Amino acid sequence: MFSVVIPLYNKELSIKNTIQSVLNQSYQNFEILIINDGSVDGSVDVVKNIKDERIRLIHQNNQGVSSARNKGIQEAKYEWIAFLDGDDLWEINHLEEVIKMMKVHPTEKVYVTSFQYSDQRKMYKHKRNNSIFKIENYFKEVIKEELIWTSIIVVHKSCFKEVGLFNIKFNRGEDLDLWSRLAKKFKIVKSSQVTAIYRVDAENRTTLSKDLEKCHYYNYEFNNISDIDEVKYYKLFLFNRVFEYLLLKDFKSAKILLNRYSEVGKIEFIYFLVNLFCFVLLKKLKLFR
Repeated sequence: MFSVVIPLYNKELSIKNTIQSVLNQSYQNFEILIINDGSVDGSVDVVKNIKDERIRLIHQNNQGVSSARNKGIQEAKYEWIAFLDGDDLWEINHLEEVIKMMKVHPTEKVYVTSFQYSDQRKMYKHKRNNSIFKIENYFKEVIKEELIWTSIIVVHKSCFKEVGLFNIKFNRGEDLDLWSRLAKKFKIVKSSQVTAIYRVDAENRTTLSKDLEKCHYYNYEFNNISDIDEVKYYKLFLFNRVFEYLLLKDFKSAKILLNRYSEVGKIEFIYFLVNLFCFVLLKKLKLFR
């Protein structure tokens, strides 16, 4: 029923446990597509040593994670596409939880569970009456809560015909770009059940890019956005990225990004920094929890 798409690029230390977390699922009706995106370490050998007829290893020249995921979508035998990054883990009940969500909301096409970071950091959660619910306003809610992440989303294959695939021009934020397109077109069903682990200590994790034109946050078109909550979301995301560049003392990238969006305004960014400073200060003084 599920085609599990796992992009693979130099994950020799992680990929075995990642695949095993799929094989350990309580729900067993799936195939696993490993898209080797030109790995140069021992990742491929690790995959080959795992004997299960449901695993398909597909090779391509290094073209990036978006291209690898798109290849998996195109090669998938089943209608439901489940994504999992090559260094993250599913809990044993991940697919079973998705099945439960489908029974509660059988006509929807996008399902998302919840995840936790391997370092056990605290994550904000909206209070909701039910553990399985529909996200009513994605752009408003995602500002505070990490609603979607690649390794917890399951999408019906037909959705990609309507909103497109991962944008291969982006090497940062390609997933967030797709989630936004999906959220505009489809209702997203969410479960508060944690079924996946984001391994922050895994090898080959990406960092902020200096190649700004390949980042999704350099390619916003604010003039084409009419939804107020969507504008707020993109502004906040943009300001956070500028702030992160400043923390890394990459003043050149921060300046380029601010100048790119002159219509947003530097005054708004200064206001954002003041609010962020006050929030951090209050938290240190334990006046805000």
